[in-house]
Amino acid sequence: MAAAQEPVLIGVVLALTAAGMTAISACTLAGVARATFYRVTRGYRHYHPVTDPVPHSQRSQPAALTQAEQDSIIELLGRAEYADLSVIQTYWQAFDRGAIACSSSTFYRVARKAQLTGDRRRTRRGASSSARVKPIVPASKPNQLWTWDTTELRGPRNQDRYRLALILDVYSRYPVGWHIGYSENAADAKTMFTAALTAHGAPAVVHSDNGSAMRASELTSLLENTHHATMSYSRPRVSDDNPFSESMFKTFKYDLNCPDHFDSIEHAREWTEQYLHAYAHQHRHSGLNWHTPASVYHSTAHHVQQKRQQHLNQYYAAHPKRFRQPPQAPKLPEATGINTKPPHLSQTG
Repeated sequence: MAAAQEPVLIGVVLALTAAGMTAISACTLAGVARATFYRVTRGYRHYHPVTDPVPHSQRSQPAALTQAEQDSIIELLGRAEYADLSVIQTYWQAFDRGAIACSSSTFYRVARKAQLTGDRRRTRRGASSSARVKPIVPASKPNQLWTWDTTELRGPRNQDRYRLALILDVYSRYPVGWHIGYSENAADAKTMFTAALTAHGAPAVVHSDNGSAMRASELTSLLENTHHATMSYSRPRVSDDNPFSESMFKTFKYDLNCPDHFDSIEHAREWTEQYLHAYAHQHRHSGLNWHTPASVYHSTAHHVQQKRQQHLNQYYAAHPKRFRQPPQAPKLPEATGINTKPPHLSQTG
């Protein structure tokens, strides 16, 4: 609101309030901030806006903790005795011991500023532990990044369980290898990867969780020393660091034809083989702009896109009035990766 307009608009608000309208409604109708209206009508003329205001968080607060007091709170939060406790539990235990003299909200505010909130087990201090670096691995073409994980499948009896291990090419979501056994172990993982490497070649990076099979020396030696692949691992207790495998297992188990339990391990292997073949060659993946994993992995998706565009052109030529503008076929998949874009864009099926 320009300074020249202010008296006029204030006059409009005064007229409306005199007619019985509330100040809130009158200010809204006239487009005047209530603070401005009250400042002018109540005589607060001493107020003068500054050109370079200091943010409230940076202003000197007489009652604020000193820097030394804040440092003592951060030091306390890093002690081994409080490493596994939440911030509020740490506060009250320290408070009962007479170690601090501030409110819980102030204590929490200092902790939040120092990024010591959340699951504090991931930020333990000490020489024996350190924060795991967030894995960031891009994937803009097939065989640039593989990810793998295992999940449990139910057998005929409650105590019967099978383990499905699955390797996905992240860019195409193509299942390059899988294995079903009675347990998760390094020997089966090595066999699975040997078959996948023979069939598809070696990827640049292999990403996984932190299971014993994933970190087994015989598997890492095969991938790193023999095939020169880089190993990447999720952070402990961070499921979002391996979203593609998690999403694939959910798609697998939520399929309408997936049995609640398998009659035998052979039944599980047979069903999984049929499912993964259909998934790779028939499933139009939303994360791939409705292309199939196989067409993206084998670099034939551009032919599919051209064919779709030709069909749309013919349809548009026959019925131009049904469209506001010429329709366009979905684009080829964009680059993705581990922690390189929002999960809802990278893992949808």
